[in-house]
Amino acid sequence: MLSIAESFCVDRLLEYAEREVAPQESAVRTSIWAKASTSAVSTWDGIKDSYKSWYDIRPEWEPLTQLVEVRNAIAHGLGELTRLQRVRLESTLTKIAGAGVQVKESRIVLEEENLERTRTVCLTLIGEIDFGVQALA
Repeated sequence: MLSIAESFCVDRLLEYAEREVAPQESAVRTSIWAKASTSAVSTWDGIKDSYKSWYDIRPEWEPLTQLVEVRNAIAHGLGELTRLQRVRLESTLTKIAGAGVQVKESRIVLEEENLERTRTVCLTLIGEIDFGVQALA
């Protein structure tokens, strides 16, 4: 679900920005666009900063940020906190708790309600992004 939300956010941002930049009009624009567009979407922080600085679109990112922390433990730690997450343990546990997910002995414990919340958070973010981009037109 987070991957779908990420893909949507990236696609909407780049689709709208590319029309404005028109990189096909010159080699200079093509080169600048290639670097700027890659940098803008290579991380969630980049995506958030780009929406804010390019278009002043400011959805509520925190619920998603909390879920990304959970996802990282699942995807990169095989269900356990990663080494980096253990290094910044207090921050990690705060974010995971904010997502309503339990951690037992460094292991992520998911319940059905966590999946429902993830769905709601992703749909809400997609709606906020879509509304913000449509308002630009």
